[in-house]
This record gives sequence, structure tokens and C-alpha cells, in this order.
Amino acid sequence: MEGIGALFAAIILLYVGVWMHSKTSAQQWQAYIQQNINTRLESGTLWGLAGLSFIAVYREVFETVLFYQSLLTQSSQTQYSSVAIGFALGVVLLALIAWVLVKYSIKLPIAKFFAYTTYLLFALAFVLMGKAVIALQEADLVAISVMPINFDIALLGLKSTWQGFIAQLTVAVIFSFYIIKAKKR
Repeated sequence: MEGIGALFAAIILLYVGVWMHSKTSAQQWQAYIQQNINTRLESGTLWGLAGLSFIAVYREVFETVLFYQSLLTQSSQTQYSSVAIGFALGVVLLALIAWVLVKYSIKLPIAKFFAYTTYLLFALAFVLMGKAVIALQEADLVAISVMPINFDIALLGLKSTWQGFIAQLTVAVIFSFYIIKAKKR
């Protein structure tokens, strides 16, 4: 379960990272939102707009729950308090940032925000992909082919097996492809 959960989380993070990277331009993001709002408003009811809002929020909640579930399955019981403290600090920091933005009407640079978030999501996808392969190997669902060099960097999900290396390389290649594609535009 741990391996499948981490694999699913890595794929979702990779997808969201690619999606966010495609929206790094503020104009593209505004056009995307405006197109969806106009389509919903033209249908004659606001149910479509309410549904779009619900799906956007639900997707974020689903990703958060999936991320924390994967994080908890890879943590020991002694680390649960650290995860809870990290979650609480994140909520407090997010609330503080939101308050500052609303109170002082600071305009969020959406392009920079999406760019930085994209890199963070890809890094998390990279780590989770490595941890997913390790967990699937421990469950004897994925073969273990040892590389000629021996290393184990648990923080990055790196282990000296070809399966983990190829899985994480795939995440890096997909990320690089979208970065290069965006720079060519």
C-alpha cells in the first residue's frame, strides 16, 4: 500500500507540476480562468461555475490528503508528531500569508508563484517516485537490479537500483521536456 500510494502521489504531483508550469504566464492563467467562467456562464446556470469551483478546491484537498497519506505511510510512529507539527506550521504560515495579502492588498506575482511551486512539485514527485519504487521492491512487487555503485540517500528517495534510477530519471526527463518546451515558446 505504501508503494502504490507513493507512486500515485508522485504521478499526481508530476501532473499538477506540468499543469502549473503551463500556467506560469499570468496571461495564460487569466485566459484559462476566464474561458472556464465564460463557458459556465453561457450555459445559463451557475451550477457549472459552482461545480468548477468545487472541483478546483476538491482537487487541491485531494492532493494534500494524498501527499500527507504518502508521507505518513513512510514515517514511523515516532515521526507522526513531526508531521503534525509541520502541518500545523504550514497552516499557520499560510493563514499569515493570506492575512498579509488581504490586509495590505499585496498583489501576488502569479507567474513567479507558479514557477516556484512547479519546481517544488517536481522535486516532491522525484522523491516520492524513488520512495515508491523502494517500497514496491520491499513488497517484492518490483524486481531489484543493483547498480554497479552503491548509494542510499533516503532524503531524496535515491537507492542504487536500476528500477528506482529509471523511475526517477523518467520524472526528471518529463520535467526537463516541459521546461525546454516552455522556453522555446
